[in-house]
Amino acid sequence: MRRLVLVSLLMTLPSAHAQTAPRGTVYCCTDNGHQVCGDVLPPQCFGKSYREMSPQGTVRRTVEAPLSPEQLAKREAEERARRAEVARQRAEMRRNQSLLETYSSVADIDTRRDRAVEAVETELRQAEARQALLVKKRSGLLREAEFFQKRAMPPNLAAALRDSDSELAAQGSIIEAKRRDIEAIRSRYEQDRSRYIALTESRPFPR
Repeated sequence: MRRLVLVSLLMTLPSAHAQTAPRGTVYCCTDNGHQVCGDVLPPQCFGKSYREMSPQGTVRRTVEAPLSPEQLAKREAEERARRAEVARQRAEMRRNQSLLETYSSVADIDTRRDRAVEAVETELRQAEARQALLVKKRSGLLREAEFFQKRAMPPNLAAALRDSDSELAAQGSIIEAKRRDIEAIRSRYEQDRSRYIALTESRPFPR
């Protein structure tokens, strides 16, 4: 009688499992080429990619394996590069929009360039004129110093020569800076001009 009851209980277990299993989740992963599954995540699946499945075998979602330190560093580097590229593209869009709002035409760019260059060229001519006066002044001091080749030069004349050299050096630096400014202006407006042409030619309708 007891044996009959035990057999009856064993026969009812699959039926009970079939009723409760559809409401659960089965966790499966691949370990050494073999699939391992369980109602809870099997120990063999720790640290690995695994699938959450319905009892009928439908994959509900896949959970990727945790990243190694090297993989995490690579992903973070890629994300930083992506954000930097997005920021670069946005900055470029802002610059392009600003350029289109600043100039009305290519002729407008040329006019502004010429005006900016002319302003610096005026300052350059003034600096060169000042340099010519300093050179003339120094020539006079040198002629005066020729009288003291065989005797001590007066302190005030020696000081004047030193001051003249310093003034000429400073003026030379100013002139070189003005020339560099002119080249920088031409280069900047040329870049604006090229970009403006590229932007306006790519637009579907004229401004």
